[in-house]
Amino acid sequence: MCKFVVLFFFFSLRTFACGDEKDFSPFAITLEAKNKSEREIAVYEILSPIQKGDEFLSSVTARLKGEFEVNLDIREDYSYVGEYYRSYISIANKHVDDLEIALSYNTTKKDRSTIIFCANWKVYKLTELLSFKAAAEAPPPPPRLPDSK
Repeated sequence: MCKFVVLFFFFSLRTFACGDEKDFSPFAITLEAKNKSEREIAVYEILSPIQKGDEFLSSVTARLKGEFEVNLDIREDYSYVGEYYRSYISIANKHVDDLEIALSYNTTKKDRSTIIFCANWKVYKLTELLSFKAAAEAPPPPPRLPDSK
């Protein structure tokens, strides 16, 4: 048990942490409900930088203490300047202040085929992510040529 405590202590030191947080800017936005009946449940889009230092995003987890913990789907996003993954979560408005989002950067490859053991994650409140400045919107892609047959 003593060895475990010592090991935990070393991992908690900043010098043993992996990655670099400069230019690291996750954020979230609220999506508007289309139906009046759906306004009690809000939909949020969480945008996480694909890379943090030398590590890549490996997972996004949403947690409401005592209720649930779930890994969110991760997809590339092209609507903002920079490289972001996007994830979505729908949650009742009464739980927004308590929802935690954990971003884990524990892989050295973009395709998430490797894993490192750095305990390299950061937990944010959803309200905190909503308060962060959003990245600039990317210009629309050029028009596609019609398929010729």
